Amino acid sequence: MNIQKFTLGMYKSNCYIVYENGQAIVIDPGYESDQVINFIDQNKLNVLAIYATHGHIDHVGGIKQIKDRYQAKVYAPLKDKIWFIDSNYNRLGYEIPVDTYIEDRFVLNLEDRTFTVIETPGHSEGGTILCDLDHDLCFSGDTLFFETIGRTDLPFSSFDDIVKSIKKMYQLLPNQTKLYPGHGRPTTIGHEKIYNMFVKEK
Repeated sequence: MNIQKFTLGMYKSNCYIVYENGQAIVIDPGYESDQVINFIDQNKLNVLAIYATHGHIDHVGGIKQIKDRYQAKVYAPLKDKIWFIDSNYNRLGYEIPVDTYIEDRFVLNLEDRTFTVIETPGHSEGGTILCDLDHDLCFSGDTLFFETIGRTDLPFSSFDDIVKSIKKMYQLLPNQTKLYPGHGRPTTIGHEKIYNMFVKEK
């Protein structure tokens, strides 16, 4: 399996293309997705799904453009639905097209890989991570970053909830689990347990 990262827009949000044998899932396509589209076209990928870890604009701003081009199914967290249907929240001026609103433990498949949705509220009410539990990797959205955590000063965010979510991640995921976050560089669960300034494992 291959993972291609793009850092997009003024917020420098990470979008990922996960692909194998010509089949792909696009995760968190934010602003300025032309380079994402160019990569898909150059590699002749079939986009099976677009997944949003949460509903904030820097992770969903490119969904419509990519969906319109490839007719891919869009999956997004049910508890963040307001950010997709209400342009006053998403600030895009339109409703973001979503095919399926999902909840905890929903599964997406890519070839022989299984990706499981785990709800991690805090940064947003519907925040999620998307994990390949069999191969110890997760796309952690804006829940957990390298040595820090997602903002909790936004509508429907909660510091207490994000701490609980990260503690759940620490319990559920092995130390070697590699995290691909919504901003910044990759990290691991083991590293964050020791060095994360907000949620250390005692």
